[in-house]
Amino acid sequence: MSEAAIDVLPGRPLPAPAAASSSRRPLRLLLPACAILAAGVPALATPHTATVATAGMQAPPAPIHAAELMAPELPRSQEPTRTAPARNAPARNTAARPADSGNATPKPPNTKPAVTEPTDAPVADYRTADGQTACGDHEPASQPVLDALFGGDEAFAELARRSPAEAFRCSSLFPGDAALAALREAALLAPFDAVGAADQLSRRPGGTDVIARALDPGLLARSLEGGMPFYETRHELRKRLPKPDLQVLEVHAARALAASLAHDPALMAAKIGALLDDMVDDPPADRFRITMALSSEDLFGLIARIGPQLYTSSLDGLVNILRIQLKQERRGFLDLARGERTRPLWADFFVAVVGGGRAASLFGTNPNTARDLMHESLQALLPADLPKAPGIDTAVVIGALADAMDLDNRLVRAALEDELAAWYHGTGDTPARSMVGLAGSLHAMRLSGQPATPAFEAERFFQRHPPAALPVLTGQRLFRNGVNVQRMTFYDDPDGRASFRGFLRQHRAQGWVLHSQSGFTVAVSPDRHGRRIVIVADVPGAGDAGRAAAWDWMAREGLTPSIVIHRGHSYHEDATMTEIAPATALVFWGSCGGHTRLRATLERAPDALVLATQNIGLSTVNEALLGIIEERLLADGTIDWNTVWKEAQGRIRDRRFASYKRPDQDSANLAFRAWRELASH
Repeated sequence: MSEAAIDVLPGRPLPAPAAASSSRRPLRLLLPACAILAAGVPALATPHTATVATAGMQAPPAPIHAAELMAPELPRSQEPTRTAPARNAPARNTAARPADSGNATPKPPNTKPAVTEPTDAPVADYRTADGQTACGDHEPASQPVLDALFGGDEAFAELARRSPAEAFRCSSLFPGDAALAALREAALLAPFDAVGAADQLSRRPGGTDVIARALDPGLLARSLEGGMPFYETRHELRKRLPKPDLQVLEVHAARALAASLAHDPALMAAKIGALLDDMVDDPPADRFRITMALSSEDLFGLIARIGPQLYTSSLDGLVNILRIQLKQERRGFLDLARGERTRPLWADFFVAVVGGGRAASLFGTNPNTARDLMHESLQALLPADLPKAPGIDTAVVIGALADAMDLDNRLVRAALEDELAAWYHGTGDTPARSMVGLAGSLHAMRLSGQPATPAFEAERFFQRHPPAALPVLTGQRLFRNGVNVQRMTFYDDPDGRASFRGFLRQHRAQGWVLHSQSGFTVAVSPDRHGRRIVIVADVPGAGDAGRAAAWDWMAREGLTPSIVIHRGHSYHEDATMTEIAPATALVFWGSCGGHTRLRATLERAPDALVLATQNIGLSTVNEALLGIIEERLLADGTIDWNTVWKEAQGRIRDRRFASYKRPDQDSANLAFRAWRELASH
């Protein structure tokens, strides 16, 4: 089809997506795990606003139209561009950044904050990207803080008594002497909160005295509570406490933590996991220091309870530390699978570790031990009384059993195949047998003709339990009037900005036309065989206003994305989830552990294929893989996964590409569909 034959693209207007839901954890201004673990991926610290990020792009003289991109005739008239009110525009003022930030201009140690009156200057100078009043940690001020901000000295004193953590967190908004006096008193009530805000306090007159009051060793020891406050502020304590005092305090903290974990393991596991994720920017020795206070059983329980919710690097670190501890104790995972204390949580542990891409670490290299471990795992995952099985999603169990056998070590894989076949052969016609049958079927399909053990092949898993047919990515689903539309999300953190620059660089080099819009960018491929790709991408820093503008533009032009691509970290996934519509054909999760979003994705787009990784998501791998997919779309008008994966394996040398799950062979994806179809019958 020639360019002249393409009219303005038809389609119904689409509403702007709902406001981004809160992420699984509060957004932290830290360099995320993937950037640390992805060797060779630049982690640039200098933030770029929307204007800077798009510098050098080709900008058209007037707002672009879809028809203008694809056809030579004059575009239709357009409504005046709608702009967000000034109060919603991304903030450009950098005064709220701490002086020791890598992105800020260093200040002399005794320089006073650029703030005078608490009822005026703080509101103007301390803003988040969406215009809210922010505290020294760049997070929005809570309502009690805002009330104190406009309520005078007595209101702040009351805040310091009732909520000292909030008073210290937002102390930079209250520069007066009365506020300083309130902070001095609050330091005696909550010394660890004062220590946590030491950087802020040290930059205000009298702040060092507040810190000194909080650093009293006896006061700190009495305020340890469950031990967590010590580990949450250890990086500050280490700088300010004498080493002997720090060591004594750590001993007390370890005892308090062990007692708290024994009393309420579920609650403490969530707190420890959040701390590990928060410390993603710290050296591993500091980040995982808290694990020195935990036994092997405690580490095991931590992984079992919160493993699937952890950042991939946090899970990897815990698994590695547990392996080391077990080796030092001359024990193994089989001992935990059979242990009286640990056996009840083995099913959850198995799913967390295998689902996190660590099956090889779990099963090791001894075939006999591996088979025994598979036997214990089947017993835990599929007890005789299935309704009393652990509260794990059935499809997740099926996918985990199939993934457990996806090993490079052929002897260990054979041992697991034999154990699965023996369990299946000796079980009656029950739902548990159907689950194992589907797991065997998925494994047989993945083998693609490679030999399995005779016992495994004798059960004819694939013939008895055929997996559900996958949706096909036809040209009709992917293209409309010769145009494939993709929605690509980027976020305003160091990795997001670096990924966005890589996106621009890659597509400019390939001859794509880049159009800079207000809050978003449109990338248009060269025409090939009458086909084009249009990518509507976020500009980091534009926030919700930029995303809304992108959807407004697509709605006006009748463009409906058939592919949604997440180019951010896992804590941004909820925001991207709102971009997925029922008709979405393909979803690409480029984040670490994006594989955990399969069910949520299929609930929004039942016929979508999902491409994600079980472990570390890498910018370099994402760019290479997406580039191959773009090439196939333009050349063939569809996506043949055999071709895509063959090219990817030839081009991508990073071993971590192995954790990316091919959509048509993804065990969890196939298990979700197969079990849903079986349940419907």
